[in-house]
Amino acid sequence: MNKLRYLCAHHKIASLGFILAVVLALFFGGKFVTRAIYWSDPAHRHQSPEPWMTPGYIAKSWHLRIEEVDAILGIENGPELVGSGRPTLDRIAKVTGQPVEELLRKLSLGLPRAIADQEADTPK
Repeated sequence: MNKLRYLCAHHKIASLGFILAVVLALFFGGKFVTRAIYWSDPAHRHQSPEPWMTPGYIAKSWHLRIEEVDAILGIENGPELVGSGRPTLDRIAKVTGQPVEELLRKLSLGLPRAIADQEADTPK
């Protein structure tokens, strides 16, 4: 304990830097672990699209790129399209003037096709 007191007393900047590094490592490590657990759960894979979901969430759930999900929806950039806030399917539908059911229908038809195309392009 005396060595710790000595370090804190004589090397304040280094001690603060070390504490900050440990806190950041724990924060980002915890974030990594929680996301890994969440996305490894089979219930979060290939989820049926719902109005609260964003194209990014759908892309992660279906293991696609966001650009592929945007192409299925017929949009370019969800966050830019809706302005401030999360680009949920509900908000995208309001901005584009389409019913949200139409976007859900596009996704229900397009996502399995995109997965099939992705698997066909993968060398065996």
